Amino acid sequence: MSKLLKIYGFFFLLFNLSVMSHAQTTEKKEETKPNIHLFEVVVVTAEAEKLESPTTISEVTAEELRARTTNNLGEALELLPGVQFRVGRSKNEQQVTVRGFEQENVLILMDGIPLSIPYEGQLNLQDIPAQNIESIKLVKGVASALYGANQMGGVINIISKQGEEKPHFSAQYEGSQYAIHNVQVGHGWKVGPFSYYGAFSHRESNGYPLPGTFTLPQDVLDSMAASPSNPPSIPNVPIPPNSGSRDNADYSRNAFTLTGMADLNSRNTLGVSFEYYDNEYGSPPAPIYREHKKGFFYFPRYWRFTDWNRSTVNVMEESRVSDDLTIKARFFYDAYDNLLNIYDDPTYTTQNRIGPPSGSSLYDDYDTGFSIYGYWKKISRNEMRAALNYRRDVHEETFAGSPKDRLSADTWSVGIEDEIKLNNRLALTPGISIDFYDKRERYQSSESLPPGKDISSVNPQLGVSFDASARVNLYGSVGRKSRFPTMRNLYADGVIGPQGNPDLKEESTIAVEIGTDVYASPGLTLGGAFFYNNIDGLINFDNQIGRFEQYAEAAITGFELSAKGRIADTTDAYFAYTFLRARSHSDVTIDNAIFEPLVYKPEELPYRPAHQIDFELRHRLSFGMEANLYGNFFSDSIYYDHADPNDNKRLTAIKSHLDGYFLLNAKISQKIVDGFRLYFAVENLTNKTYQTLFLYPAEGRAYRYGLRFEM
Repeated sequence: MSKLLKIYGFFFLLFNLSVMSHAQTTEKKEETKPNIHLFEVVVVTAEAEKLESPTTISEVTAEELRARTTNNLGEALELLPGVQFRVGRSKNEQQVTVRGFEQENVLILMDGIPLSIPYEGQLNLQDIPAQNIESIKLVKGVASALYGANQMGGVINIISKQGEEKPHFSAQYEGSQYAIHNVQVGHGWKVGPFSYYGAFSHRESNGYPLPGTFTLPQDVLDSMAASPSNPPSIPNVPIPPNSGSRDNADYSRNAFTLTGMADLNSRNTLGVSFEYYDNEYGSPPAPIYREHKKGFFYFPRYWRFTDWNRSTVNVMEESRVSDDLTIKARFFYDAYDNLLNIYDDPTYTTQNRIGPPSGSSLYDDYDTGFSIYGYWKKISRNEMRAALNYRRDVHEETFAGSPKDRLSADTWSVGIEDEIKLNNRLALTPGISIDFYDKRERYQSSESLPPGKDISSVNPQLGVSFDASARVNLYGSVGRKSRFPTMRNLYADGVIGPQGNPDLKEESTIAVEIGTDVYASPGLTLGGAFFYNNIDGLINFDNQIGRFEQYAEAAITGFELSAKGRIADTTDAYFAYTFLRARSHSDVTIDNAIFEPLVYKPEELPYRPAHQIDFELRHRLSFGMEANLYGNFFSDSIYYDHADPNDNKRLTAIKSHLDGYFLLNAKISQKIVDGFRLYFAVENLTNKTYQTLFLYPAEGRAYRYGLRFEM
């Protein structure tokens, strides 16, 4: 590990010295720097507000985050159209889907760093606080080739706050029922060529409220009571009813973030960011339908993360080599140290059972890598952009004192695109990325195993943008996007979590999008887009059985409509509608170790509502009060129940439905004196009972109150 860091450090230093040397010999004494954001992947300049590949882009600003008093990344993403928020899966994580794509299919970047645990390829969004988020950009459809691999479902690009000329300080306290306490402090400033922004947050809770008593169906409870255990003297205890609040949903989360920048000279800028997270939290009990030699049974799962730590260092350098050439480089190191405790029963005290096993599982993961971007505009009406992205993922795990497992893999991506302005109104953006997944190492169960064949993917794309008038822009794009399977997809042994499949291939889609942005008036923006994805090899995690399935052929089709603007001097409004049709066009096979495999042909992809509505009204009163009313509607969705009620020696696929739901939220805030504001908010105002995933109850009515100071 230390050798790898030294190699990266040497090349990074060599690169900086060479570029700075060249820049110093060519810089002009009175040159004005272009307005380029160091943390962005795609350059934004004063000459072109947006140099993304032509596609639908939604953005959440710092003002919108403050208006809703957003506390974590999951809550922030709820503000975006076409995004569905979920709580569930194997560890009851906060997750999102984007236009029907699961979170694993969406590339999440924090200041250009891929944000995912190496083994799982995703992250619990609740673990990332919103304390230092300046903006969030959601790029749907065919995103820029510069972002790198694994962006089949789009890109979520998060940009951190930076210090400004005027010093800034903010502090906030928030409370709620069930002993929720949230404290956030942030400060930033720019002094001469140096700027910084630091933030700290502490969040804790005893759980989240339920609309009423939640009890699992009787057949699930009966199956858990009958499930085999080893030794029989430590039986599997059925999950008890939850009343009032969700059991084992407590947490304590601490985060410290620091970002610094320095203008080394008129052509070189250096940036460094550091993040540290120290968390402890429970995972609400979950039933998993698993195979045993006596048949299929629901087994209860009682898990807690008694330690969840993350440390990140990100070093960035930007060199304006000449008027026509800008180069950015980034090196990052991201480490996760997590201790998962699996308990025998809902007392969360003993770890004595052999099967299903209880004990402690220690995860020691890290990813490290670099990105180099080049932006060249020497040729008239052309903006050439190229990128080289590299990431190494390493996973080490020890369970209950057993020998350490180790997995490692490298991901490479080379991307290039060219924005060609045919005239003042029409632009083409062709591009291509070539991605590689190198399976380096697989050491499991005390032996070295073949990691499997490496995977490569070639992804061409083309975008078109046309300004029909000063207020109307039309755009379209078509391209191939892909995603490599994660280590968990490939190698999970199924002992305490999902069962992996080493034969999984890459997922890919041919994505097509046609859309428009209409600036109807200075205060009103309208948008609309049609999208189509022809998907091969879609990997789906089945929440009920804890297994990965691969759909050979599937399709996601739909459209979005949105309107956002100021409808009166003191009133802002936002409305969005998304229609989604997610279909499977092939058989799905679930192989079993003992019993016959299940082969079935699903009509739809599970948990993809066809209709979604998002809205917000914000009104400002003359005496300093602001009132927000916002919410979402999701129509019903389908899933396939694999538990045969008459025969537990086989799996089945019974098409079932989850009811749709409408969530209404409200918030009022009052300015007290300059800089101080009190607020009170109610989420799920009607105390709606709903589930986004089968057997996982969602949060009921929750009250939040707080005081914010900002200067």
